[in-house]
Amino acid sequence: MKKLFVLLVLVVSFAFPQSVIAVQGGQVQPDRLRLGVVVAADDTARDRVEPFRQALEDIADLPVDLFLMQTMADGIEALASGKIDYIRLSPSGYAATFQLCECVEPLVTAGPDDFPARFYAIMIGRRGETPANLESLRHQRLAVGGKYAVAGYRVPVANLAADGIDVREYFEALVEVRNPVEGIRAILDGRVQASLGWSSLAGEAKNGFTSGTLNDYYLSGGSGFEDLEIIWRSPPIPYSAHTIRSDLPDALKRTLRAGLMDLRREQPAAYLAIEPDLPGGFEPVGHADYRPVLRTYEIPSSGGGAEGVQ
Repeated sequence: MKKLFVLLVLVVSFAFPQSVIAVQGGQVQPDRLRLGVVVAADDTARDRVEPFRQALEDIADLPVDLFLMQTMADGIEALASGKIDYIRLSPSGYAATFQLCECVEPLVTAGPDDFPARFYAIMIGRRGETPANLESLRHQRLAVGGKYAVAGYRVPVANLAADGIDVREYFEALVEVRNPVEGIRAILDGRVQASLGWSSLAGEAKNGFTSGTLNDYYLSGGSGFEDLEIIWRSPPIPYSAHTIRSDLPDALKRTLRAGLMDLRREQPAAYLAIEPDLPGGFEPVGHADYRPVLRTYEIPSSGGGAEGVQ
């Protein structure tokens, strides 16, 4: 009987693929990993991301198949529907995918430099004799971006609402501007009393920090920079979201996260193949880190129409 049992085990091992027989802690180990990459109009994308695909194979110890996506929307749909297992998304892309299926989770985010890999939506105002605050801006005019602008409209509106402030009722008028730097100009010429933008809030404040709206205005050489101050800021937001399907085995998730954390140091070319604009390396993240963006789908006033915007 014992010999018969061993024989049956051997037969099953040859008859079924690894995805069926490789089980870790009750979870089925896939026999390969499906990687999606958003490429837009980049005809060289397959060659460009190949070092990252190869590195991911080494990390996962699995074959990795590459699927090229024309748009972020294509990537979101593919991940939510289970056509792929892994993709790099924007923070809003992650929030949109989770809204669709609640079947995904983030592994890591990338940063632009050696500072923490986070940015903030901010509200900027004119510096006065006393520090400005939200109460002093009640019934004043606020410059905002278009209704689809993430840091210039959706994120700050949603997070102000979470703080109990409905911007349409709180401010006398919402004045739409072409971009956040124009919002600063509108503050300085008196058209509005505050404006929305974003900032890394890292580095030297006197230079407008390392990146963001204030830094853009500082580098433009515009006058009046010293008259500006930050009145409000959102919770920190990761720059990107390397996102996987939640139904992948926990052991594989841990392996992927650990390998990605070491990627910039051990294989810088592979790292830059997937994060050319954020060369600072990966940091671990969890679902809660994207709360400021997830709120844009939870609070109707952040994502619907732009009633009251001039």
